[in-house]
This record gives sequence, C-alpha cells and structure tokens, in this order.
Amino acid sequence: MSKKAHGIDLTMLIRARTRSVLITVALVVVASLGASVSALASQCSQLASGLSLQLEGGATVVGPVTVQDITSGSYTPTGSTTPITGLPPFCRVALDISSTGNSSQSQILVEVWMPDLGWNGRYLGTGNGGFAGVISTAALAGGLLEGYAVANTDLGTGVLYHCNSLYCGGRTGLGGPPAGLNGHPDSIKDFGYRATHLMTVVAKQVVSAFYGNAAQHSYFAGCSTGGQQSLMEAQRFPEDYNGILAGAPAFDRTHLHMSGSWPYAWTHASTSSLLTVPALSLINNAVLAKCGGHDGGLAGDGFLTQPAACRFDARTLQCTGAETDVPCTDANASSCTCLAPEQASAMEAIWHGPVDDRDRRLQPGFLRSSETPVPLTAANPVGNLGLVWAESENEPPFDGLIFWALGPDWKWQDFFADPTDPVAMLSSEISAIDNSRVGDMSFAQALNATSTDLGAFRDNGSKLILYQGWADPLIPGYAAVDYWRALRRGEASRLADYARLFMAPGMWHCSGGPGPNAFGGQDQVASPKPGDPTDDALAALTDWVEKGVAPTQIIATKYVNDVPAQGIALQRPICQYPRHAAYRGSGDPSDAASFDCVRNQGDRILAPAPIYGP
Repeated sequence: MSKKAHGIDLTMLIRARTRSVLITVALVVVASLGASVSALASQCSQLASGLSLQLEGGATVVGPVTVQDITSGSYTPTGSTTPITGLPPFCRVALDISSTGNSSQSQILVEVWMPDLGWNGRYLGTGNGGFAGVISTAALAGGLLEGYAVANTDLGTGVLYHCNSLYCGGRTGLGGPPAGLNGHPDSIKDFGYRATHLMTVVAKQVVSAFYGNAAQHSYFAGCSTGGQQSLMEAQRFPEDYNGILAGAPAFDRTHLHMSGSWPYAWTHASTSSLLTVPALSLINNAVLAKCGGHDGGLAGDGFLTQPAACRFDARTLQCTGAETDVPCTDANASSCTCLAPEQASAMEAIWHGPVDDRDRRLQPGFLRSSETPVPLTAANPVGNLGLVWAESENEPPFDGLIFWALGPDWKWQDFFADPTDPVAMLSSEISAIDNSRVGDMSFAQALNATSTDLGAFRDNGSKLILYQGWADPLIPGYAAVDYWRALRRGEASRLADYARLFMAPGMWHCSGGPGPNAFGGQDQVASPKPGDPTDDALAALTDWVEKGVAPTQIIATKYVNDVPAQGIALQRPICQYPRHAAYRGSGDPSDAASFDCVRNQGDRILAPAPIYGP
C-alpha cells in the first residue's frame, strides 16, 4: 500500500542503476556492431501478428496487442508527459486481458519489457502499491536496467474502475464508481490473486516468443501490495516462480484495511486527540532517548535497531499543569513540551494495536519509532504515509476496500459502538466484511494471503526472502515477522531451507526513513553495487536459487539525504531474523564491518488472535 513508486524519484532510481548496468549494456551494443539489435527489433515488430497466447480459465485478450520497439533510450508512459530516460533498447508488449472473457467485469492491463541486448536469461514479475490501477513503469524500468525481461500489471483496477494506488472506491467513488469493485466479484478475484498469475502466464510466453527460448529462471519482487502478490503466488501458484522477494507484505489484507480505522478513531475522538507534528516530534525524540543505543545500535542513530524491545510509555509525557507546560495540541506550533491526556492515550492505543469487543487483537500495533513526524507539503502531500498523512484524510486511509464488501452506504464509524470512545472494534462488523460473498468464496478468501502451506513451493526448490522496515508507519513493522513466525510454527526445522526474513531498522514503508534503506528491494534507490548479493536482496535471491548460497545478512546503505550522488552516510548489515546488527564497541560506526549479527532481545509484541492472524 504505497504511493506511486513508494515515494522514489524514478529519475534517481534510473540514474543510480545506470552507473553499473547501462555501461555494460553499451559495451555489448558496441561489440555486436548493431547486428543483434536489428534482428531483435525485427523480431519485436513481428510479435504483434505472430504471438499466440495460451490462457487459462476462459481468459481472453481484449482488443489488439500493442508492440513497440523502443530504441531511443526514452519512453513516455501513457497518460504522462514526463519521459523515462536512460533506458537500453527494448521491446515493449502491452495487452488487456479479461480473466473470464467478460470485458465488462474484468480487464487486466499487462506490460512486458524485454531488453534487446544484455538479457540475463531471467524473467522478473513485479508488484504494485496500494490499489494499483496503473502499470508501475518504475518497476519495469528498474528490472530492465538490471537485464531482466520484466512484467507488471495494474491488477485489474484501472480500466473499469479508474483506481490509483491511494484510492479505489468510497461514497462518491473518488474518480471511479462509488464503492469501487463492489458487486464485481471477478474483478475482486483479479485484484486478489488472478491478475498476477495471468500476468505471469502471459509474460513467460511473450519472453519465449521474443527470444526464441524460455527464461532459465523466474523471479517475483514486490513490496506492500506487491508483498501480498508475492505470497499469493507462493501459496496459490507455487510453480510460477523459482524465487520470490516479498517486502512489507499486505498479506492479511482485509484486517489490515479494517485496522486503519483504529488510529483514525483514536486521533479523531476529540479536539484534543490529534497527534500533531509537534506532538509526534516530542514522542519520537523521547522514544529514541529512552531506547536508542541499548539495542545494538548507537544512541545517535536516529532510529531503533530493535524497536520491539523498547518499553517507552507515552503517558510519561502528559502535561502536569506546570506553568512551563506547552501542550502539543497546536498543529502550527514549532515545538511543545507535553501531551494532552487524549494524545497520550491515542499514541498508546496505536502502539497497542486494534482489539475487538472480545479483546481479540485484529492486527499488531505499530512499533515505537515508527511515529516519525513528516509534515505534508505541496511537493509531498502524503509525507511518509504515516500518521500525519493518515490523520489529514477525510476518513481512514485505504478504507475503499471495505466499500468493496459492504457497498456505498458503509461508513467507518460502523466499526465502533461509540466512535468518540474507540475502546474496541465490533467483531460483528469484522465478520460481516470477511464473510461477504465474492462469487463462490468469501471476501477474506479472495484477498488474504494467510495460508502457511508452502509445501509445494518448497518442494519445487523455490526460495522466499521476506523483508520489512521496523519503522514502517503504514503496515505494522511486525507484519512480516508475524507471517514468518506462523511459517515457523508449521516446520521450524526446515523453514530456513526455503524462507528467510530480514528486518531493516529505521526503514519506513518499503523504502526511505532515517535508517539504511537501500538494499535491492523493489523501487528502492539502488544499492552501491547492484547485482552483488552482498548488498542487493534480489541478487541474493538469485544466488540462493541458482548457486545454493543462502543469505545470512545483506548490507543496507543510507545515502546522504537518500541521494546516491551525495555519497554514503552509513552502512549496516540487516540480519537474518531473529538476529540483529550489534555494534562491536570499536571501529567506524558508519561501516557495516563494525557490526555483528547477534540474537535478538525478547520481542514484546502481541500477535493477532488466531481467528484473525495467519
């Protein structure tokens, strides 16, 4: 669930990757004297008339297939006026698929980009953010620049419903039909799992037709909604991919979207409940002062290495009535000294996580240090997709999904017996949403990737790398841990043979944040050595699949101002969970070599109740 390309400047992404990848491609082009380019260009142009696709389950192609041979180094996506530059010559194939053959109920856009030269012999499926609605050209460009034949889909929410990553339905439709996909079970199933699989089936055939042979290995990389797509693929279609890189997975989707009403209700319960930027600054600074430097990291890091071990209580910041008190209720203040009681209660509730009226936890709480205050600006109207942005919305963020289940008359207040006193969410409302019918299955069955049966995926020899930022302000940082622990309960002795988890301290949702946040995840700024398994998660995955070298740590980089051209601020290893990076006590603290991966302290996080969790 993210904005556009998770807040990454595409030009920055491309330029960062260009340093190592395009130089190689350019040398290949020169060495070939253009002969191979011409041959593949001809082959690309012939795809439109010669492409024969074998689809599944009554799926059909809607309208003509678009084929373009792009050799100028520049491509302007449909609906945009800004070109993507610095691209190698490639063949672009775009098509519209109906999963059932009924184009009034299902239309899924798919694009496949294939390098004319320098193909690494691999196919890469890529994920989306939020409600999708458009093709992620950032994901396509990133894969192309690393030599992959790469594909992406809009998940079927664009053509018929005009969704974007942030909005897809509501009382007025927010640009699309009211209630989004409500009443369209085929499209809900497409979004949940079919679109990604059909993209994969089609893309593999397109790649084989273009190059004359199939990809040697197939990989999938996604974060947020892309993480949910990743796990759906591993669970439902275990033969689609040899390796899957799943970041910040929105796998328990119905409960995740419902849970957005919990912090919203607490921060809007009264005029004194809103967590202003000054309030969040006060809280975040106090959290770091209390827990920083005691969890393997350093006191001056500006992030926590093990936030799950932090025991800070926001109520210690409440105003006492002293003359020097400056309450944090003024959103325009430059600073403040204490919290209103309602603000302290709201912060504690957000850290605690939502519970229902039977005291069963619906989702994990957000972790201490994820409350980083990021003001909203004209240039960045969603901040870091954290509390500041969520509070500014007219209703809970991403609640459009609930309209899909219950229709346009639903309102977020229906979750609470009294929205001004949100002590619990109504289990009857949670059940009504989960059990809404989507054709022959329930809403939860169509959308939630909560199965822990990855036996077929494992037995195929496929590998899964999970990752998430501990400071994620959009999907609780414990989400990936929760799924990993559920897998471990099923087969602890074999889990590391095919699935490993890496938690990134100080990273926000998929990217960004005060901690090291560049390590080869989808749509991140490129690591210093793209394609090197020591600091590129996708490369580590390919090494594991193709060479049997399983990763135990990956070096993460924090650039100055998150801009590669400004140099490296620091590097840290992100360790195979449940280990974390601990400073040795000597050596350069900005050098990853000064840290060891050691066993975690005790995590103090309450997982969802079995009825709600994986």
